[in-house]
Amino acid sequence: MTNINLDLDYARKGEGYYYGDGAAMLAERVAKAAHKYKTAKRRAAAVYDALCTFAKECDHNPKTECFMRPCDGGYRVSYEAGPYEWAVVASEALGQINIFAEPYYSFDLCFYVEV
Repeated sequence: MTNINLDLDYARKGEGYYYGDGAAMLAERVAKAAHKYKTAKRRAAAVYDALCTFAKECDHNPKTECFMRPCDGGYRVSYEAGPYEWAVVASEALGQINIFAEPYYSFDLCFYVEV
């Protein structure tokens, strides 16, 4: 796997105060999954897979807690039972590697098709 440089120290220090436990780790997995692809759909699919894997590791049912669907000309991925504010941290992590994705709420990300 290609090594990517992310600065998530602020998130790790903020877990338990601003973010849920594991938000930084999930954000790192999201960034590693998304960076391999160029299109919004492929990035969203890779992130969805990473979210499902993380959900299983947390004994959550990914079939009920995770989804991916078209949204406003892009794709939205969600993990509703994930660590508090995980998508905010993931959006920042993705920005560090020049991928734009924004939280729709604090538990999902939107990847938009670039024009």
